[in-house]
Amino acid sequence: MSANVSQLPVVRGEAVEVRRGRFLSIAHHRGTPESATVVFFCHGAGGNKDQWRLQWQALKAEGYSLVAWDLLGHGDSAKPRKAAAYAWSELVADYLAILQRYGGARNVIVAHSFGTGLSLSTLLAKPAVPVDAALLLGTQLHRPVTGGGLMALPAWLLEWLRPVLAKGFRERAWHATADPALVAYEEKLTERNRLSMVKALMKHAQWPDAEQVRSLLLPVSVLAGDSDGLTPASGGQALAAQLPNAVFQVLENCGHQLMLEKPQAVLAGFHARVKTRSA
Repeated sequence: MSANVSQLPVVRGEAVEVRRGRFLSIAHHRGTPESATVVFFCHGAGGNKDQWRLQWQALKAEGYSLVAWDLLGHGDSAKPRKAAAYAWSELVADYLAILQRYGGARNVIVAHSFGTGLSLSTLLAKPAVPVDAALLLGTQLHRPVTGGGLMALPAWLLEWLRPVLAKGFRERAWHATADPALVAYEEKLTERNRLSMVKALMKHAQWPDAEQVRSLLLPVSVLAGDSDGLTPASGGQALAAQLPNAVFQVLENCGHQLMLEKPQAVLAGFHARVKTRSA
């Protein structure tokens, strides 16, 4: 798949104050009256809502209502400098507010990487609207390792080392056969994200533990890339084993960016989960 930048971004949002003083860029598409299902897309750390563009276009054509947002500090959302703004509890509270604002009769979550942990914590916080199913991509059972290493350095030094960090991420996040134009386009977008924000995000990441996720009874599909160097497939399999009603699938020749590298397989996983829930 080639990244045609003349047609991007596809998932365009507008600034919404989801909670007092917290402005997020949210894209909202109202589906056909026949479809009572709202699909919520939650991206990962350093990502943006337009990473869901291929699924967005397909599900929009099928009549679904859709909601995608840039997490605080990402994409077109507000970028506060205070680290406390990125506390896990604050991000979960944003998520709960979005579900309540846009939720419908049936609601499905599709999340990636860091966004899967946020989604699990949000589900455990008991949203005001029912969530009927979830599709988790590039996820894991345990909290990401965030201490030490380069992320322990001051933010100004991280910015100076950004090319080194970008190279490391590229090698671990993408399969070797990924379209170079797509990789370059996505890498360029990450330059909008302050590394001080990423540092704060990682510092505050909490992630629900195994005992907690066992209480989530909704149907969940967990998809992993066989060449994911950031969240290896074994971590996704371990999470699926703890969830009472989960299925697990490994996508071949795929890295961490499943929704971009294998969009059709992700859509197939979505449809399989939604149809299972509807049956």
